Amino acid sequence: MTPERMLIVGGGIAGLSLAAALRRHGHAPELVERAPAFGAVGAGIALSPNALAMLRRLELEEPVRELGIELADAAVTDSSGSILMRTDLGPVTARFGPTLAIHRADLHETLLGACRGLSLRAGTTLTALRQRDDVVQVAFSDGQEREFDLVIGADGIHSQVRGLLFGVRPATYAGYTCWRLVTRMPIELSGLREMWGHGLRFGLVPLTRNRVYCFAVANAPANVPDPESGRLERFRARFAEFGGAVPAVLAGLRDPGELIHNDLADLVEPAWHRGRVVLVGDAAHAVTPNMGQGAAMALESSVLLAEALSASGRLAERLAGWHARRRGRVRFVRNQSRRIGRVGHWENRAACALRNLSLRLTPDRLVAPALERLASSPV
Repeated sequence: MTPERMLIVGGGIAGLSLAAALRRHGHAPELVERAPAFGAVGAGIALSPNALAMLRRLELEEPVRELGIELADAAVTDSSGSILMRTDLGPVTARFGPTLAIHRADLHETLLGACRGLSLRAGTTLTALRQRDDVVQVAFSDGQEREFDLVIGADGIHSQVRGLLFGVRPATYAGYTCWRLVTRMPIELSGLREMWGHGLRFGLVPLTRNRVYCFAVANAPANVPDPESGRLERFRARFAEFGGAVPAVLAGLRDPGELIHNDLADLVEPAWHRGRVVLVGDAAHAVTPNMGQGAAMALESSVLLAEALSASGRLAERLAGWHARRRGRVRFVRNQSRRIGRVGHWENRAACALRNLSLRLTPDRLVAPALERLASSPV
């Protein structure tokens, strides 16, 4: 039978898209979010054609496209800005739809609007859960205790639900840390530009209203704090080797709060559900952002989970089928993202020179199939 009382823990992309999808299937899940208010933490985000396909199922593609900007191409350059490899996204767009760049807050607000009428509570998370018979007993941080037919953990890579369900299983640190920001666009951009240096990368993605989303990634030990005192000076010094538009971006920084800093990691979680508790999005299958597929994987898994929960048959079989349908696709993205990250973060100058030469000699037609595989494969 279809669970009636469903709780979603986490109000990010996975949690909100799942709530919106379940609402479209006639359900009324409850959703709790740990943060004191609903809002996106982050800067920009790229939505590939397969991500937009999921938003189309939610009837949200058009509102999102109105808030974003279509990317014409994607290029990797060296640290000076000289193009090593450029991919024209036109053929992929013609067949499968555009790749869109949007501010994460705009995407979040659109998804939040699609959950109108549902019970959404901020400043609340769960502190304990226990499965008994056909219910899950939940204790909340505000002291409430409730019972649900199903609990879904959509609470990110450091998921509280995952820890309560399977025990603490730390994510795998990628070996590099990242700063994100949105600022005024210093040059005209037609698409994504990712600059590769020596153990460093700097990316620029155009947004609407003459803004640019930037991400800067550096090899570093895990869990190194970046206090506000001296943050801008350290950031400028770390990425001083980059040319092109980067010096203008660095010079334009005024407030250390403009930089959002996070270590990058992924997660190999062998099981995504047990009994009447399920994990979705980064809580189940976090990937590094090197393929720009994190949001797409969360959207796909959430939309398909809503379909599985609304189908007929035994719940355990539907959840097992959903997991089997998703795990190979997520594994492909995780492994490809890892490979890109490893090569992009080489430090040895001779190895980097060889890498750059190899990229220059790679025909564009050999790059597009990787994009088309995700856009064309059935989800």
